Amino acid sequence: MAHGSSPLFFSRLLRLEFPGSEAIRQLWRVAPPFVAAVFSREGMLAREGRVLIRGKFRRLLICSVPALARHLGAHYGLQGGCNNCGASCNLLFRCPYWDTDSRLCTVYESRPLVCRTFPITPTDLRDRDLLIRHTVCGFHFAAEKRTPALCSLVRKSKEQSS
Repeated sequence: MAHGSSPLFFSRLLRLEFPGSEAIRQLWRVAPPFVAAVFSREGMLAREGRVLIRGKFRRLLICSVPALARHLGAHYGLQGGCNNCGASCNLLFRCPYWDTDSRLCTVYESRPLVCRTFPITPTDLRDRDLLIRHTVCGFHFAAEKRTPALCSLVRKSKEQSS
């Protein structure tokens, strides 16, 4: 494929109907904000940005094999549920499907697989905590389950060290 022909290729691909075509259309809608976020000051030039970029690629690769994503979630003992904080929908860039007013996904029933499986591993929650530190995620992993007493002790120790 010649340099510069990928937008033309994707524009043709977006009009076709085949299994997985909706996933490609969703990926194409998300691609411009992703590219802008990667090359922004908060992206490649910041340590936290590089961590988030690495996490995005890791989750994308893991989710390309759904059985692996399910296995890893079960292996780490994923528990809990989403509390609509929006952190996972705003990692590195704001998802175009996230409605900030209602704090809900506008395509929840047909959301991409990477959204359906978030979080996959404890690393995903650490990425999420880079974005929103003051809110506890509704998900947790059995090996890392936080008790309210432990959370308050950690919070107090951080406040005392500040």
